[in-house]
Amino acid sequence: MLRTLGCSVLALTVVLPTPAFTQLDREAAIAKAEAVLKNLQDGKTADIVKEFDAKMKEGLPEAKLQGAWAAILGQFGAFKKVEERREGQMKGRQAVELILAFEKQTIVQRTTFDGEGKLTGLVFQPLSSAVLPGK
Repeated sequence: MLRTLGCSVLALTVVLPTPAFTQLDREAAIAKAEAVLKNLQDGKTADIVKEFDAKMKEGLPEAKLQGAWAAILGQFGAFKKVEERREGQMKGRQAVELILAFEKQTIVQRTTFDGEGKLTGLVFQPLSSAVLPGK
């Protein structure tokens, strides 16, 4: 005679920790964005490209970056100062926006970083394109 034994199933749900979004601290991220600006002003594009992630190196080779500051000055006039520094999240990346005052117009420099602190984006746009909250 066969006996059926009651069998209970124990279901275990294993929750693996989601990797935390790692990023630079606020001051370090702002300092890196300001270093990009300073290196552009000084013509040290090789120092900027060293900070690029692989996609940025492919999409923006140093030769394309070399004339960028001269083009910005030609369009907006002499650089006056950084009016504001903003830091926050944007599309899963850490972003810094430097609000740059020039003779003719104020624009935003947006620099984005990956979790290792590599540059994943660098754009100069009209101030109206700033997306991070100001102070």
